[in-house]
Amino acid sequence: MCNLKIINMVDVLNTFVAIILSVVALTPIFLLVTLLNRSKISQGTDPAIIKKLEDMDATIASDTNNALDQVSAKLEDFEARIADLEDQRTTVSGFKSKK
Repeated sequence: MCNLKIINMVDVLNTFVAIILSVVALTPIFLLVTLLNRSKISQGTDPAIIKKLEDMDATIASDTNNALDQVSAKLEDFEARIADLEDQRTTVSGFKSKK
């Protein structure tokens, strides 16, 4: 009876080791096949598409710079107006406090 349990435990242990070894052996092979299949796909891109994307990028960059220049000019104008208002500020007198 005890001998039968040991044999069953050895069989279970052998099964686990076999599963682990098969995973360790098959995973790199599967990944290698996957990488080789993906490397066969053409990676070339049409130069016309690249040129179009570069032009669009340049347009976006120039439009963004123009917008930032306009915002900067408006902020400078706003700061100048605030400075003028601070210079014109006077103390208001003549109010009586209610008690």
